Amino acid sequence: MTVVLERAGASFLRAFGAAIITYGIGVLAAPDLHSGVVLGAAAVAASIAAGLRAVQVFVPQLSFKTWLPGTPGALVDSFTRAFIGVTLTASAGWLAAPDLGTWKAVATGAIVGAFAAGLRALQGLTTSGEQPSP
Repeated sequence: MTVVLERAGASFLRAFGAAIITYGIGVLAAPDLHSGVVLGAAAVAASIAAGLRAVQVFVPQLSFKTWLPGTPGALVDSFTRAFIGVTLTASAGWLAAPDLGTWKAVATGAIVGAFAAGLRALQGLTTSGEQPSP
C-alpha cells in the first residue's frame, strides 16, 4: 500500500504542478481564471493522473517502461498520465475549467504533459541510484 500511495502521490504532485503552471499563465489563450478555479481544475487533472499511476502499480503492463526501460519509459509514462488527466478535464469543462474545444484541450494536455515529464526528469536527476544520477 505504501508503494501505491508514494507513486500515486508523486504522480499527483507532478501533474498538479504542471497544470498549475499551464493554467496559471493562460497557455493557449485560456480564459483568465480565478485562482480557486485554477487550483480546482489542476487538482482534478492531477487526481486523474494519480489514479492512472495507481492502476499502473497493479498492472505494470500498462506502463511504457515495458518497451522503454529506465528513464525514457518513466518520462513517457509521466507525460501520458498528465496528458490524459488534463485532456479529460479541459474537454469536459469540469469545475468550470477552461471549457476548451477538443483540439485546444488536446494541445493543453500535451503542454501539461511536457511540463510533467520535465518535472519527472528533474526528479530523476536528484534521485540517487536512478539514471542519469550517479
